[in-house]
Amino acid sequence: MPMPERKIDIARVIAQSDHLFNSGSSAAVGEHLRTALAQAREFGDQQAELTISSELMGHYRMAGDREQGLKAVNDGLKLLDELQLRSTVSGGTILINGATALLAFGETEKALALYNEAYICYEKLADNDPLLAALFNNMASAYAALGDLESAGAYYLAAAYILKANHNLMDQAVALVNLARVESDGKKYLDEAMACFDSPEAVRDGYYAHTAKKCAGAFGESGRSDLQQELEKRAKVIYERH
Repeated sequence: MPMPERKIDIARVIAQSDHLFNSGSSAAVGEHLRTALAQAREFGDQQAELTISSELMGHYRMAGDREQGLKAVNDGLKLLDELQLRSTVSGGTILINGATALLAFGETEKALALYNEAYICYEKLADNDPLLAALFNNMASAYAALGDLESAGAYYLAAAYILKANHNLMDQAVALVNLARVESDGKKYLDEAMACFDSPEAVRDGYYAHTAKKCAGAFGESGRSDLQQELEKRAKVIYERH
């Protein structure tokens, strides 16, 4: 593999993407990442191209852009193979990003196949590694989409335990909200999720706002419109601050 003539400052690209995301400007994130991707291709910097393609998978998933999202997944998988990274831990993370986009666009069986492939990449990780929690959360979503609520609940619960051990409050809240949706004792898990949002250790940044908006509906669905409105209000305050 020839070395690129010039390399992209990928840390700067991701930092700017995060800043735009925290401002709640999805369109600006997409424009920024597409510009960076074109530059990476111009430079022949395939490693940067892979990282940006992975970011675009998530961006298009959240934007609901199926055509561009599937293209980003295909581009990323092709680069993984070309760079011989598909069986590595970092490759596993990109497989998960691709699978999550596929799941969002209704390609559930293909998504689950990529999740299982990622699990093999992660076999050497410690039992409480947060990367495993992300994988389990996403695998649970795939099983839920297939109607296998028992498997979904087991994976959501495993993810929640790992995230609690790592003090990852926002992702723990997501796992608990998802668990509430597939388990009969949903109120218990929603109470635990709200405790994550109320924790004094929770940093009220852009990711908090994104997570609060993402989870708010579950509280409304369970008859807790007061908590739904509270989480939506917190998200709005954070976005207005940036």
